[in-house]
Amino acid sequence: MDQREQAILAVERTVEASVALRKHLVSTERTGRKMISALRRGVPISKSVEATGACPAELRQSSHDLIAEFEHCRHEMRAAFLLPSLDEGMTIGEISRTLGVSRQLASRLVKEARETSPLVSK
Repeated sequence: MDQREQAILAVERTVEASVALRKHLVSTERTGRKMISALRRGVPISKSVEATGACPAELRQSSHDLIAEFEHCRHEMRAAFLLPSLDEGMTIGEISRTLGVSRQLASRLVKEARETSPLVSK
């Protein structure tokens, strides 16, 4: 698979992770509103999540998992774009300005991308 196809797949995975996370966030917003309503009705704070029909442990774990997956996809997408950008002639300084990060961070991200990219021979 060439770099362009790898970048496309990375963007697609990031979009899919974003959609899943967004759906979850909308669901947790609804739960939060139900919690507020329960609290206003006098439900004890310790029982406010259960009063919505949600399981606190499941909410926490699913939130954690979806955020972690989104961050992982975003990280892979960034790596899929960094190495081709270098191949196309961008400098570390240009990459840092494009990403809005320090030159040191851009350099570290490129190094990390080189270490983890399946297309780079080690």
